[in-house]
Amino acid sequence: MNQELENVTNEPADESSPVVNLSENAPVETPVEPIVEPVVEAVAEPVNENLISAETADSIEIPEEENELAAVEDLPDFASLSKEELLVLAHKAVAEKELEEALQIFKSIKPYLDQHIAEEKASALAKFLEEGGDKDGFEFKGDNSKEEFNQAFFDLKQRKEEARKRQEAEKLENLKSKEAILEEIKTLTESEETSNSLKRLKELREEWKKIKNVPKEHVERLWESFRVLNEIFYDRLSINNELKDLDRSKNLDQKIELIARVSELVAETNIKKALIMAKKYQEDWRFIGPVAKEASEDIWQRFRAEVDKVYGMIKAKSEEMEAVRQQNLIAKQELLEKAKAIAEVKTIRIKDWMDNSTALNELMESWKKIGHVPMANRDQVWNEFREARNSFFGNKNNFFKAMHAERNANLKAKEDLCEKAEAIAANPIDWNKQTDELKKFQEAWKKIGHAPEKVNDAVWKRFRTACDSFFAKKSERYASQQTEQLQNLELKNALIAKLESLQTAENTNTIFQELKQIQTDWNAIGFVPMSQKEPVNKKYNDLLDKLYSKNKQLNKDMREDRDKQNFEMLASSPNGAQKLQREEKILMERIKGLKKDIETWDNNLGFFKSGNSKNPLAEQIQDKIGIAQKHIAGLEEKLKALKALRKAGNETSVNP
Repeated sequence: MNQELENVTNEPADESSPVVNLSENAPVETPVEPIVEPVVEAVAEPVNENLISAETADSIEIPEEENELAAVEDLPDFASLSKEELLVLAHKAVAEKELEEALQIFKSIKPYLDQHIAEEKASALAKFLEEGGDKDGFEFKGDNSKEEFNQAFFDLKQRKEEARKRQEAEKLENLKSKEAILEEIKTLTESEETSNSLKRLKELREEWKKIKNVPKEHVERLWESFRVLNEIFYDRLSINNELKDLDRSKNLDQKIELIARVSELVAETNIKKALIMAKKYQEDWRFIGPVAKEASEDIWQRFRAEVDKVYGMIKAKSEEMEAVRQQNLIAKQELLEKAKAIAEVKTIRIKDWMDNSTALNELMESWKKIGHVPMANRDQVWNEFREARNSFFGNKNNFFKAMHAERNANLKAKEDLCEKAEAIAANPIDWNKQTDELKKFQEAWKKIGHAPEKVNDAVWKRFRTACDSFFAKKSERYASQQTEQLQNLELKNALIAKLESLQTAENTNTIFQELKQIQTDWNAIGFVPMSQKEPVNKKYNDLLDKLYSKNKQLNKDMREDRDKQNFEMLASSPNGAQKLQREEKILMERIKGLKKDIETWDNNLGFFKSGNSKNPLAEQIQDKIGIAQKHIAGLEEKLKALKALRKAGNETSVNP
């Protein structure tokens, strides 16, 4: 912008100088071969030697700074627009904007639209993973926003291609038209001047002005020919000077009016409009014919001064806008640093990821509210901000992917525990063992992490239901057992009372029969409460010992009866006869072994001299012999009872 403003200020004071160079890329006028020979002597007023043609002016683009101003004036901050608003803007550009402006709008919209779609995809993926899905099975459907944008861009390119073809055809037609005008002007310069010559020249100049673009390779040649022919026309001696003076006067009026219009642009608030109109007025100035020589310098200086004011206003506003954009840049860089800090976060807590997601989205909302930044920094600062967001959400997705892989494994482990717990609850057998197993399952459950959120409560409810079912059944069973055990305790206490009454009985036979029944009933009674088990058993056994010690025959009778009962049980079992025979053989072997031990001990006593029977070792041997003899007597009683039972059994089998 500064370069263009300097060009205006330093313009020569001659009307033959161009008003302003709008672009460093504007074509430089170089001498070309004119289509007619110039007249050596010039007596009429010279036209602008460096006048810029319409084609050259049309090929000049507004400099980058001015494009930026135009964009800031008319276009929104795309970062602040929603996806739907971006699509509306794209369709509007296709329908209403000029091609180049529409293409620029599409170029600006695309990264922001892509960002919206990427965020929607990332959000959908995160939700999919949070619900326990596998990333490999994720499919993002979304809406048709991208396809809609691509179709609109395709329509725009089609429109551009059609316009290009149409423009190429128009340029060729324009070339023919301008070459025809040049031929007619040449004819005017070579013909005798009439009262209509100047009028026709002006008409041809208006026609030339209305004809726009021609192929670029012909622009300089056409303009140079047009300029030279105009010079030739005015340089010729004329008999119609009065008409030319009148024409110069009208030209002066037009230029004064144009200066007034330029001066009004200083108050224009729309920079883009001011730029466009300044360019147009400069173009109009070029096509107004010459004025009287004495007014030429003054009118040019006035016009240039007004143009300088317009560009001074544009420069001032540009600097103001640049200052605002610099402040916006600082604000966005602060948001960028915060976004980068969030992008560096590594955590294993879901809450931290969600809180940082919220914080990053809030930064995005703040970003949208900040206005434009300088064009030189726009793409860089936005790309860095977008990369920070993408980096964070990429890390977040990776975290949730790993987390849900772990949670799926946890789900499998918990389902296995559910199946085991349900099997125990369905078939309770060993209550104590199965209770321990369920407690181990519960401890294992505590060590397993979370299952996927959508099934976590359901799988826990399943496991808890199985455990509760088992323990409910156990509680019911032990409630009934407790009642039964209390009843058993009462029955055993009643037997103990009977046993206490036998302590004073005298009739051995009566005592034997009652004691036998008491023991039978005692053994038939089930469990008592655990806290009473030892006391009641001790009391029962103490009374038995007291009764046996008081009546030795009773002890013998009880033992014999017990042996008889055991043999009867053995005989009634499957293969009872063989079992009794085997038991008889065992008893006989034991008796034989004890007798052999007694013989050995008797022989050992022979080594002791008569009269030395008080020897401790001899006494110990004698004690062993006595114990063995008692044991033999007891075994012989068992053998006698066994043989009697076998004999009775044989007789029964022979005489049914």
